[in-house]
Amino acid sequence: MNEKLAKITRSISLISLSLGLLLTPLFFLPLTTDYFQLQKLVLFILLTAVALTSWLVYNFAVKTVRLTFSPLLLPWVILAALSLVSTIINSPANPEAWASRPTMFAALFIYFVLATTLINSSKIVKKILNGLLAVGVILAIQSLFSVSGAFSSLSLPAYLTAKAFSFTGSPLTAVVFLATLLPVGLVFAFKTKAGPTKLVYFLVSGLLISSLILTGYQLMPKQELSPLLLPKLAGWSIAVDTLKTKPFLGAGPMDFLNQFTQFKPIGLNQTNLWAVNFSSSSNEYLNLLTNFGLLGLAAFLLLIFSWKKLIKRDPGTRTTGNQMAVNWAVVVLLIAALLIPFNTLHWVLLTGLFSLSVGLNKAKNLTKVKDVILTINAITVVEPFELTPVSPAAANTVILPVLLGIPLIISVIISGYKISRVYASEYAFANSLIAADANKGTDTYNLQIKAINLNPNIDRYHIAYSNTNLALASSLSANPPAGGDLTDQDKQTIAQLVQQAVAEARTATQLNPNKSAAWANLANIYRQLINFAQDADQFSIAAYTRAVQLDPANPQLRLEFGSLFYSLKRYDEAVARFQEAAQLKTDFANAYYNLSHAYQDQEKFLEAYQVMQSVISLVPADSADAAKVQEELTNLQTKLPKTTAAETTTPVTEPAAQLTEPSPPPAAPKDFEPVNLEASPSPKP
Repeated sequence: MNEKLAKITRSISLISLSLGLLLTPLFFLPLTTDYFQLQKLVLFILLTAVALTSWLVYNFAVKTVRLTFSPLLLPWVILAALSLVSTIINSPANPEAWASRPTMFAALFIYFVLATTLINSSKIVKKILNGLLAVGVILAIQSLFSVSGAFSSLSLPAYLTAKAFSFTGSPLTAVVFLATLLPVGLVFAFKTKAGPTKLVYFLVSGLLISSLILTGYQLMPKQELSPLLLPKLAGWSIAVDTLKTKPFLGAGPMDFLNQFTQFKPIGLNQTNLWAVNFSSSSNEYLNLLTNFGLLGLAAFLLLIFSWKKLIKRDPGTRTTGNQMAVNWAVVVLLIAALLIPFNTLHWVLLTGLFSLSVGLNKAKNLTKVKDVILTINAITVVEPFELTPVSPAAANTVILPVLLGIPLIISVIISGYKISRVYASEYAFANSLIAADANKGTDTYNLQIKAINLNPNIDRYHIAYSNTNLALASSLSANPPAGGDLTDQDKQTIAQLVQQAVAEARTATQLNPNKSAAWANLANIYRQLINFAQDADQFSIAAYTRAVQLDPANPQLRLEFGSLFYSLKRYDEAVARFQEAAQLKTDFANAYYNLSHAYQDQEKFLEAYQVMQSVISLVPADSADAAKVQEELTNLQTKLPKTTAAETTTPVTEPAAQLTEPSPPPAAPKDFEPVNLEASPSPKP
């Protein structure tokens, strides 16, 4: 009975681990705001949990605990531990942070331990590699059809017919995945003896190469699918600035965006990336350095060094085709880590390949890898092929498997509960955005409350909910249900919505006090309420000041801040903010345009004329903006002193412009009493 149970549970574990590696590249679901990476992570965690549970039952059946020790085990322990410690220190109450890299690294560590323990033959490795090649064929065909536009004529959802669609999440991720598998296909093609199998491997390799060429070309600079990646120098600069205050454990797994806004090099404003907020660094090495500090990067480098030590050929042995295929695949992936930041799929693939390397060394029975059997009273080094290698006398109790299994099962249950809440909240939030696009205000409101109740510590839910409350208040004030004047009940409802909008925006800043976008949202909420609420203008100025402190190189933020001062008729301060925006981005047409209007309201017509000349040199000559600016420039010219002949030029570098004047906040309804801004309670879990 126990022997049969052991064989079944071992097979279930091995199958689950194999599926985790093979299905993750293909799996996605359009149920949350993130169709790909969150879905892949949840699937990988689920399959790893199944494998872990089956492995624990296997240990119970054989009354022992079997583990494989390799040079890569300690670096994995360190890397997983550092991710947990960094999260505890930097984001202890943020479920979104916990559901990202800490959970991923914990699952990857468990996956590595189980895979290296259960894979004990080159035959198993060969089957998994063939499975990866089959997945590569599917991805290659899908990429070829997508980038060629073959799906565009089909009656499918828009995201499925887009050229940028990929099962992996993006064409760039697909290219890296296929490039990693290409050495496997080529090695098998050349190492396999003549016959149909050799031809199949060559055909597979040819398909991978074709997809890499066609898709890779579309990713080249100035091409349609060219990815937006943070320049390497900018990534290095942000990492160095982060390490000045957080040298050892970094900023935390979800905090790169805050580090980017705080330490963004001003030079980026002169590129087409000036308005992009990056949530990851230039490559995976800099990503680890920024998020997990010097210790995190050192742990990853130790992992690579340990793998290199593992694959070093011992005297009297040869490198097999399987080993050569896996080794070159790992090399390609590690080189890719120098070029791009990794996502869930890259880490799953790297962990799987490392596990296969250990399994192949175990299959050759080398001394670098050891199988160890643990019982309550003995530790035994055993051969990797033995299923139950200890004597009945040594394995007469199940105490150790039970002692190990109980806390692990409890951890799986607790983790599953928390991840399910994160997933459910993401599902509700995604549906709220769909309802908002369909202009269903009540559904949007209720679904966002549901998302917040499921996960009250995610700041972006509160930001969205604050704007929903404000939009409902504005809609009600402009369009009373009765079609006439607002009733007392309407005014009370508007006041409650306004207070809730402010409370939710404040909550977002409390949950993520270093997030500039949260403070900018709060500032904008207050700005829209200047005619609705007392002291909203002062609160807005204070919030904008904090947002600028956290994102000092953002010209758009300075423009919005200046527009607030302009609407309050505080022109000197508006001029200062507009000038700062123009200094941060010297080709920012809207900054010059608003600056000219601020000068006009101060009756400084010469300065206004000179600045407007800069605007005309920045907007496209054939645009509606150009005609508008030229008309205003002509009107300004009539107000200049007769002897003035001002002319300034600035290189035309901005391809398009949408010039907007500073707008006043919306007016309050007739006979509306200003709202007293008091924090109202957030939805409770």
